[in-house]
Amino acid sequence: MSVKTLLFICFLSIQSLFAQKAKVVVLGVGHSSQLINYNQQPAAIRAFINKVNPSAICIERSPEEFSKNNFYEFTYEQQYLIVPYAKANKIPLHPIDWLPTEQDLDLSFGIKDLEVPKLTRQKTGFLGFTTFTEKEDFEDGLYFADGKNYRDSIAAWYTNHPEKTAFDFPRRLFLYRTYLQSKRIQKVLENHRKSDTVLVVIGAFHKDDIEKNLKENGYEIIQPNTFGVVTDEEIRNHFMKEDAYAILSFNLLGRQEQLQRVNNKLIEYAFEYLQDDTSIEKQFFAIKNSLLTNTITSKESIDQYLSLLTKVKEEKFTWTGVKDFSRIDSYFDPFGNMNLKQRIRLELAREYRKLSKEKEFKQQISSVLDGLDEYKTTMLKLYIEKYLL
Repeated sequence: MSVKTLLFICFLSIQSLFAQKAKVVVLGVGHSSQLINYNQQPAAIRAFINKVNPSAICIERSPEEFSKNNFYEFTYEQQYLIVPYAKANKIPLHPIDWLPTEQDLDLSFGIKDLEVPKLTRQKTGFLGFTTFTEKEDFEDGLYFADGKNYRDSIAAWYTNHPEKTAFDFPRRLFLYRTYLQSKRIQKVLENHRKSDTVLVVIGAFHKDDIEKNLKENGYEIIQPNTFGVVTDEEIRNHFMKEDAYAILSFNLLGRQEQLQRVNNKLIEYAFEYLQDDTSIEKQFFAIKNSLLTNTITSKESIDQYLSLLTKVKEEKFTWTGVKDFSRIDSYFDPFGNMNLKQRIRLELAREYRKLSKEKEFKQQISSVLDGLDEYKTTMLKLYIEKYLL
C-alpha cells in the first residue's frame, strides 16, 4: 500500500470520526445567583461539571472580549467560577457569545457601549445594582432552567410582539444573539467526536432557543438533570475559601443587605467553612452579620470596629466583583471598591449616624474620602447621600 493511499484512508477515517456528532449539555444559570442560592452555589456547579466530565466548556462571552479577559461584570459564574475551574482542570474553553457593534448599539439604543454604567447606578434595572428579591431566586434548584414552566415562560417572551414595532428591537436582538450563540457552539461541536460531551454554561434565558437550533442540526441534547442531584457531600467536597468570602461579600455588603434579603443558610455555611480563619476580613464580616441578625447593638459594633482598626493595615477583600477600578462601586455594592480599612471606617460612620453622633460620623467619612481622586470622591459622596444617610 502506497503512502498516499494510507494517508487517504487515514483522512477518511478521521472525517468519518468527526462526522459522528458530539453530545451537548446546556446548563442554564442565573447570573450571580450562585451567591444567593444554596442549590446553585459555586460548589454545586463545580460538582455538576465533575459529573459531566466535559471534553470542552462553552462560556457566555464573545471571542473578542474573552481574548482581552473582559467579561460582563455581573456574570459571576463565568469569570470567577467556570474559567478558573476549567483552567485548573485543563478543560478547553470556548467563548460563544455574540455582541452587536458600537454602530448597531448606537442606532438601536442611542448608546455605544451597553456595559458602562452611569456616574451612579440605579437601585435596580439594567446597569443598576444586581439584587435578588423573588422567592425562586433563593429556592430554585440547580436545574431550574430544564423545567417546563420555565421554558414556557421564556417561549412566551420570545413570541410576545409589542404593539409598537419600535419597542421590539430587544426581543429581536436577543433572538439573533441566541441564534449566533448556537452557531458558535456548533463550530465547537464540529471539532469533537461522538464520544465527547461539550458543556455550555449560559444565562438560562438562552437555553431553550439554543437547544432547538442544535436539535434541528442533528445534535443530541442531554439535559443537566439527568446527571442527578448534587448532594451536600459533593458541595462540601467542592467548596472553596473564595466561595465563602464571595458569598459573604454579596450578602452582607451590597444592596442585598440593605434590602435585608439575604440567604442566611448560605451565610452560615460560609462562616462554618471559615471557622478556623482568624483574618480581619472574617472578623469584619462577623460584625456585619451580627448587626444584620440583631445579636449586637450599634454601640457594641462600634467598639468592635474600633478594635479592628487598630489591627488592620492595607488588606483587601478576597472578592469584590469590581470590574472598573476607576469607580468606587461594584455591580452589587455602592461602596464595593474599598480596602478593609476604608470599609471599616465607612461602617463605623454608618453606626455613628444611627446613634446621632454627627461629629464622629463626619470624622470617619473624612478619613474614607482622604486620598481618593475627584471621580471616586464625587461618586462616594453621592452614594453616601443615597445609601448611608
